[in-house]
Amino acid sequence: MLSIQHAELCYGTKVAFSNFSLEVQEGDMVSIIGKSGCGKTSLLYAIASLLPLSRGAIATQGECSIMFQQDRLLPYKRVLDNVLLGLPKKMEDEAQALLSLVGLEEKTNNFPKQLSGGERQRVALVRSLIRNPRLLLLDEPFASLDEQTRERLQDEVKMYVREHQITLLLVTHSISEAVFMGRRIIVMTKEGISFETENPYHELGDVRSKTQAFELQQTLRLHLGGNR
Repeated sequence: MLSIQHAELCYGTKVAFSNFSLEVQEGDMVSIIGKSGCGKTSLLYAIASLLPLSRGAIATQGECSIMFQQDRLLPYKRVLDNVLLGLPKKMEDEAQALLSLVGLEEKTNNFPKQLSGGERQRVALVRSLIRNPRLLLLDEPFASLDEQTRERLQDEVKMYVREHQITLLLVTHSISEAVFMGRRIIVMTKEGISFETENPYHELGDVRSKTQAFELQQTLRLHLGGNR
């Protein structure tokens, strides 16, 4: 589904990341964590073909969709129209169903200025899902949400990508989120992957309360140098 070989991306003379290689199979769920400035967002942009690599190669299969850190909603369009931007009107029922999934069934006719920051992010998430991607790239998708809403959306997105066999690549600063969402967890540095582990607790419904999951979080903190 996704193959990255010896990738490097530079902004002029500044190296965003280098020596990054990764193979992701169809239907896998991968969390990427790392210190600020290590190139996580730049990596997602490169995978989505929004930025050109300076070196190396990236190959993907099927439709790819990305959700940015900013919601990027058009202020003069209502919620439903933002979701359906560039899509045929016949997909309106699917858009309505997805908006209900994230708790926005009563907001379809609102304008972005009438929404909270968290609601705007949920609209952006639906806009990413409506295109039925085979590869979904999420860049800090739940960062602006309160904890209760954040956990609910984690549950919903995890269930949705499982049911639809979507391959997920999630960038996050939250170690607990990385453990909950990722079947594989990668620690990224500017020089590539410094640590990778399988998450044996990923399929557990109560993973957030498992002592072993807390131990995995501690292991990841150690590999991050004690910082997020």
